[in-house]
Amino acid sequence: MGHIENSYGFLMRNVLKAVNPIKKKIIKTECKVHKFITEEALEILRKDGKLAAHDFLKNYMHDINSGVVWADQDFKSSNHFYNPESERGLYGASNALKEITYYYTKSIKLYREGKVQASMFYFGCAAHILQDMTVPQHVNVKLLDSHRRYELWVIKTYLLHDIFKAREGGIYLDNIKSFIQSNADKAIETYMKFKNINNREDRYYKITSEILIQAQKSTAGFMLKYYNDIIKINEGKH
Repeated sequence: MGHIENSYGFLMRNVLKAVNPIKKKIIKTECKVHKFITEEALEILRKDGKLAAHDFLKNYMHDINSGVVWADQDFKSSNHFYNPESERGLYGASNALKEITYYYTKSIKLYREGKVQASMFYFGCAAHILQDMTVPQHVNVKLLDSHRRYELWVIKTYLLHDIFKAREGGIYLDNIKSFIQSNADKAIETYMKFKNINNREDRYYKITSEILIQAQKSTAGFMLKYYNDIIKINEGKH
């Protein structure tokens, strides 16, 4: 990142701090969707027969969801963008791949130190970023002009339609970059499929019926990866 980009990032962070109290009020509403995704992901683990992971993680859902909410505080969401072609995020900011890797690594380190609740918290932070990668605007920055309007629509409607619940069929992958790539690919594919629907309600409905499902399924897979990684730590202690 060059000197000009660093300076721009510093300026933007200070501008955002000035409006932070307003943003915090909005976040409480927005993160209901992220918590919904995480809770549905846990149910997918149960339906997919991943019962050991389900039974273990359900005991820490409060800690995981605390991380899910915290991940958007103080405008950290400006780092939740990632274009898989350029491998960059917003100008002057970090990017989603760097951030999710940081949070996940920290989560595993804390678990190794015996700080289980803190580990779950940072896993929640990582899960939030993975979920953001299903939203086309987080993958293609050129679409940002419609981002807020779409988010508000999802907040109003995510509980109204059963089609927005995956229920089963988690996406189980081996590494963080594969999860990010899978969600980014789905986000762009879905946007391209429905972008020419003129009726905004219909367009948003069709997009959400695919990307909200992707978010739940990939979070379920991410949960299983996390569970498997911490089980290895437990086994290494014996």
